[in-house]
Amino acid sequence: MAEIKRLGNEASKKDENMYPILEIVLEMYERGFNFLPIDLYKSDAIKFKIEDGAIRPPLNSIAGMGGIAAMGIQEAREKGEFISKQDIKKRAKVGDATIALLEKFGCLEGMSETNQLSLFDSMM
Repeated sequence: MAEIKRLGNEASKKDENMYPILEIVLEMYERGFNFLPIDLYKSDAIKFKIEDGAIRPPLNSIAGMGGIAAMGIQEAREKGEFISKQDIKKRAKVGDATIALLEKFGCLEGMSETNQLSLFDSMM
């Protein structure tokens, strides 16, 4: 928030639009609300959820993640766990940009790139 204020008139429209959201989040933290991380399997596509007294943001709250991509992920995961990033792209019908966003938020940690199992994977 301080950075957006510091930018003043040079702040982008996106930053300006984000400011009231950041104010609300700050207020929630000050009132004792806790937030859980976005999770590939636990986050709803478009709705915030309450879990163990904390708030879990939806997949589409990731900046750049559209509702259609989030819904595709939710629908695909209901049919079983993903075995790789390639599997997510194929079953959820999402592209590399969506995978990059999920990686940035730590949603794909430990997941292999492809459906192929390598000899080296089985040795670890």
